[in-house]
Formats: sequence, C-alpha cells, structure tokens
Amino acid sequence: MERKQNEHLFHYWTRNLVESPIIFTFNLAIISVFGIIYSFRVNLSPFILLVFGILTPVILTICLYHMVGSSLPEIIPATFSKKRNRVIFALLDCSLITILGILIFSDILNFFFFRFLQTFIVPIISLFMLRVLYLSEKS
Repeated sequence: MERKQNEHLFHYWTRNLVESPIIFTFNLAIISVFGIIYSFRVNLSPFILLVFGILTPVILTICLYHMVGSSLPEIIPATFSKKRNRVIFALLDCSLITILGILIFSDILNFFFFRFLQTFIVPIISLFMLRVLYLSEKS
C-alpha cells in the first residue's frame, strides 16, 4: 500500500494494520499465535517478547492516540483534545509497556498473568480499538 500525499505517518501505519478485513485478521492471528506461544512458555525467546510484547504494543499505542485525536475530536474527553496531552499520555503508556517488558525479561514479573497481558491482551485490545476508530473515521 502506498502512502497518500498528505497522509500522516501514523495514519498510514493504522491503515496498513487494519484497513481490510484480511489484513486485520492476519495481524490478529499473528499476534494471537505468538502471544499464546510466549505466554504459555512454549517458546520464551527474548525476540518474541521484544517484537510482540514491546514493539507491537508501542506502535499500536502511538497509532491509537493519533487516531483518537483525528477520528473523534468531538466526543473525546477534554484531556485528549489537545495534541500535547495525547503525546504525554502516549509517552506514559509506551514507558509503562517498555518497563513491564523489561521486568518480564529480567524475571522479576515473569508470571503467566504479566506475560499474557503484555504479549496477548494489550496488543489484541489495541488492534481492535484501532479497527473501530479507523472504521468510524471512514464512515
């Protein structure tokens, strides 16, 4: 998919992640499979934690905060109406995701709940929320 002339980078990423049902289902399946593999200790590769537990949730979180500002400006709380506030909240969320990933990697919080939350629940919920925001923007 090519990037449109005046399209924001985060909107382009969102479009590539959730635009068509096939792409959305594929991303959902990949995140689900690797999240379950890591959560249930089938493969505790640090690469899986890095990609599906830190990078993917961070990218989805950044795209989510961008889409909240561009898709729903009239119904979002006043806290999220300013771009500066959305950036601060996105940085806070991304920091929490990264810290949790580091704590899981260093075996401080390497329990099923935290692995499942980090590699499965957060990315899946973020992907669904991105899909809803993208579809609401198109309609």
